[in-house]
Amino acid sequence: MHHTIKLFLLILFSISTVFLLSAFLTVSHKPFRSHHTTGVTNVDNNSSCYASSEGPVIEWRSGTKLKYSDFKADKKGSPGFAVATTASAFGYRLTDDGGKISGSVFVVFYCDKSWWNPDFILDEVLKHEQLHFDICELFGRKLYQEILTLRRSNRLSIRNINRVYLKLEKQYSNYQDRYDKETDHSTNGQQQLNWNNKIKRQLAAMSSYSNYHKF
Repeated sequence: MHHTIKLFLLILFSISTVFLLSAFLTVSHKPFRSHHTTGVTNVDNNSSCYASSEGPVIEWRSGTKLKYSDFKADKKGSPGFAVATTASAFGYRLTDDGGKISGSVFVVFYCDKSWWNPDFILDEVLKHEQLHFDICELFGRKLYQEILTLRRSNRLSIRNINRVYLKLEKQYSNYQDRYDKETDHSTNGQQQLNWNNKIKRQLAAMSSYSNYHKF
């Protein structure tokens, strides 16, 4: 029997404030319908967002960088004064066809959940938010790596995939918090540069796991 399994994701809202205070609001294990559409339609010419069943999104691509126009939320969705609120997520979708499991991993930026204060157009903050999205991609690749390991060892099951996801979910949240703390939310220029280089190296080291769109 063919079953489509609901998948899970972690959405982290990265909040940058003019007082250089930011945080992550975490929503875990939220049911998520497939966001992918075969016919990609851009929301507008000034944005990389495209229409999907979950609203406008951007899939992570090495040549696509976030722009101010990609932040489309009307409200920031967080307490306090903020410059930007960014929502990105990694997750998976599965299909169980008589015990044969297939699926895909995704990494997306939610345009209609991401907000930018138009009074504060700061390139440093935009680059800082981009790296949050890049870190999300890094953990999408880690998830795919773990799934392939499960398959090679004949342990690929819904339970084991979810167990791996929960482990990475915790690591991801901690890693994002550490990034914000060490860079002081983009104001520590040297640490920001260090993190930029570190994530670039880590993504390159895991480039063989970037083709996670189907397994």
